[in-house]
Amino acid sequence: MNRAVVIISCLLLLFASEAQNRKYLSVTTTPGFLLAHRADIKNLAAHNWGVEVSYELDRTNTKWGSHYRIPTIGFGALYYNFGSSITGHALGGIAHMKFGVLRTKKIDVRLRMGAGIAYLTEKFDPYGNRRNQAIGSNLNGTMQFGLLGHFDFTKMDYLELGISITHYSNAAFKVPNLGYNIPSVTVRYGLGVGEDDPIKETLEVLPNWEYRGTFIYGKKQRNFAAPQDFYNFGIQLRALYNLSEVKAWRIGVDYTLDKTYKYSEDPLYPLDSISFLQKSEVAIAGGFQWSFGRVDVIAEMGAYVYKPAVLKNALSQRMGLAYRVTPHLSTQGTLRFHRGVADFFEIGLGYTL
Repeated sequence: MNRAVVIISCLLLLFASEAQNRKYLSVTTTPGFLLAHRADIKNLAAHNWGVEVSYELDRTNTKWGSHYRIPTIGFGALYYNFGSSITGHALGGIAHMKFGVLRTKKIDVRLRMGAGIAYLTEKFDPYGNRRNQAIGSNLNGTMQFGLLGHFDFTKMDYLELGISITHYSNAAFKVPNLGYNIPSVTVRYGLGVGEDDPIKETLEVLPNWEYRGTFIYGKKQRNFAAPQDFYNFGIQLRALYNLSEVKAWRIGVDYTLDKTYKYSEDPLYPLDSISFLQKSEVAIAGGFQWSFGRVDVIAEMGAYVYKPAVLKNALSQRMGLAYRVTPHLSTQGTLRFHRGVADFFEIGLGYTL
């Protein structure tokens, strides 16, 4: 099962428990095109379309929401027709956040980010579906990013038009995992269904600097012909410089144990005989985080100081979420990747000083 999707979806859905203001029921259609981003999947390129029905909540009058322009959160159900019998269909659930990024006299542009879990009806099968070399499992994660022009249709309703991209993959949990990338036109109509009184909130006054250590675990699969599972462990140390209650710079060090380095050189080498030096990687990392209540959205760039082989690109990227259970204890779900290719999904448990 795709751990990446489960954790991200659960964290996003926690937004709905903090405060309530204006409420919407929205319907979205996304006619688009499955993009062949690798030569291996040119046969999968096809026109497709999707539909999403969501329940949205305005967070403007919350404490954290006051730091963003017209923030909303929501959760709902989606359906996608990928355009061919090889790729099939998708059914799933998705949670999202949306806020304004640019406003002029004529247009109001908003950024929408979503993540969820989806069941794909078709995947690679060596006997029944060899032509689909993009998806290796039925359960996959889905992520969406979009820029939408927002128009107030009535006092309560709205209309949004824009562009978006949707991604499906299992975060290298099972091969093959080239994934689907779907750029599309987005048309969204939001029907106002009422308002609730906001819940009183208080934001914790944060120190200028915080220090967090996070233990991580992840699973990935390698070797398309004879799949081999690998289990990674590590620790991430971060110094957080808080610019405000909802924004912070991040800088620190990663140490990870990854046996795929030796495996890439000699697939027959006994995995239990790999030394610490042969599976150790050390990297420095830095980035930024945005807070939405107890949920932090993380984006980082890393550079390897030491790795035992050339296997990975010198630079890594990381995106994901952290949830602060208490002021000190946190959980984390982030995807580590290199040039858009997933390495593995990191599940973490952290402690902040």
